Amino acid sequence: MPELSAYLSFDGDCADAMRFYERVLGGRLELLMRYGDAPADAVLPDLGPGEAERVMHARLVLDEQVLLAADATSSHPYAGKQGVALALAYPTVSDAHRVFDQLAEGGSITLPLRQTFWAEAFGALVDRYGTRWIVSGGMKKPLA
Repeated sequence: MPELSAYLSFDGDCADAMRFYERVLGGRLELLMRYGDAPADAVLPDLGPGEAERVMHARLVLDEQVLLAADATSSHPYAGKQGVALALAYPTVSDAHRVFDQLAEGGSITLPLRQTFWAEAFGALVDRYGTRWIVSGGMKKPLA
């Protein structure tokens, strides 16, 4: 079975975003490679002025899961994050609240964290980096 991971695109703030996610989610940022760090013989997109400092590849490990990311370049412009959200499910309501509140700092809440028929806490937000998150905690037992 292949490993399936989300790969986020950013517009120059990938390093900041991935460090933020590392702190909030409790993961470990294993790799943060910039375009300028690539070997001289590497095949790279055409880079504009200052783009050598953009992130070519980042890898954040969360237990046995991985979140990948990179910055867009002028030859492959940033199109935004549309039609996708990252979902986090926590066993406890307190964990869901803690992470939801931290991710929401500087962003916008699209659905406040609240009780639903399937979870004690469920909400949605867009963080300060434009990433959509769906957070839940305290999942209820399935209906018979």
